[in-house]
Amino acid sequence: MAQQADESRSLQESTGKPLSGPPQSTPAPPRPGVSFATPPPIAAVVRPPAPARLARAFWVVSFMAGLAVIMTDFLGRNAHFERLKGVVSGLVQDGDAKAIDGATAVVFLGSLGLLAVVTAMEAAFLAIVFKRRPWARWVLAPVVLLHAVVTVVIADFLIAPGADGILVIVLLAAQYILAAAGLLLLFLPSASAWLWSERRAAPEPQSFQRT
Repeated sequence: MAQQADESRSLQESTGKPLSGPPQSTPAPPRPGVSFATPPPIAAVVRPPAPARLARAFWVVSFMAGLAVIMTDFLGRNAHFERLKGVVSGLVQDGDAKAIDGATAVVFLGSLGLLAVVTAMEAAFLAIVFKRRPWARWVLAPVVLLHAVVTVVIADFLIAPGADGILVIVLLAAQYILAAAGLLLLFLPSASAWLWSERRAAPEPQSFQRT
């Protein structure tokens, strides 16, 4: 008996665990603390109404028309340079050939740059509008008016006389008409209700005081 007791004692010391007896229970994990912060609600994705989707389509086609004007005129810049040299030489009487070439390039490339800047501004504010920011429509309105002014100013420099300029005339007209139509569609009641719906649905912040 004593020998068995010694063997069991040595086995217990080698394993570090008791040979018999009830199993030891592990302590329960700590309970999470109480949070008084209300988690933000998950925003529902609301599909834009038909006028807003149509406005976006108009704007996209308008941007494509503007890019087509820029690419078409830039690829045919040599013909435009030769045509504009006569106009610039009439304005600069005492200028040499190098000065006339430089002024012609500035006038032509500056006209393309103005059109590109206006198109980029419209695209930027349109993206803000479709993030459901109603105020961006009112900023977009004067940009569209600026677009009309730029189109009138640059038309003489970008439109070739005769049949060669018909394509550019059509593209410039389509770009502005579609942009103006898209802007008007954004002010329709259904589009306005969609733009304002996110702000109306936003919950007011609640304060919780622990007593």
